[in-house]
Amino acid sequence: MRMLQTVSWFYALVFGMLLFVFVFWGRQTWAQVIESTVLVFTAPTAEVRWAVPQSRVGVAGTNDDTTFYLTVRTSGNDDDVILFTSALATTTNAGTYPTTTLTGVPPGTYDIGFKGKQHLTRVMQDVEIASGHNVLNFSQADNSGSRGDVVLLAGDVSGDATSAATLGDDVVNSIDISLLLDVLDDDDPTGNAVRSNLNQDIVVNSVDLSILLDNIDVEGDN
Repeated sequence: MRMLQTVSWFYALVFGMLLFVFVFWGRQTWAQVIESTVLVFTAPTAEVRWAVPQSRVGVAGTNDDTTFYLTVRTSGNDDDVILFTSALATTTNAGTYPTTTLTGVPPGTYDIGFKGKQHLTRVMQDVEIASGHNVLNFSQADNSGSRGDVVLLAGDVSGDATSAATLGDDVVNSIDISLLLDVLDDDDPTGNAVRSNLNQDIVVNSVDLSILLDNIDVEGDN
């Protein structure tokens, strides 16, 4: 009987040790396995290079800054669904912006929109967004590499421009004419303090009005 009890205790001890090893050593091992095998989705990023406002004064690439937001839309249909809208940001004088994280957007093919604070939305169709970093060139029709001659059409100056929802109504119309006429002949020493100063010189004048009228009744890309 004592021999049987000794054997039972021995097996119980062995079982307990094995259970301890399985629970603690095994837990760590499975955690490591899970960590190394589960795919963690990392949102792609996008760099604007370039977005060129219409009819800015000065040497090309020296007066092209604008407040803007990006949109990522479904592609391949006539009624795109907006999947992502960025916060407002401001491009450099060269018309570039380094990095926007496209939160919730997996790699794929999308229509990408750029809406400037004085400008109609410009949409590039069927853009391939890869994992990692992507370059968006709104100055080319096909998102190719070099700086092109496609511009952001100016004249949409309605709204208070404090959010994406108030950065214009994406059409150039009588509302914009009225807003520009309200500040006609106003000085703008810095070139970008008065929104209706479309060409970003130092005054709102007939040149800006002419730019706006060239785009009257034009709507942004959908």
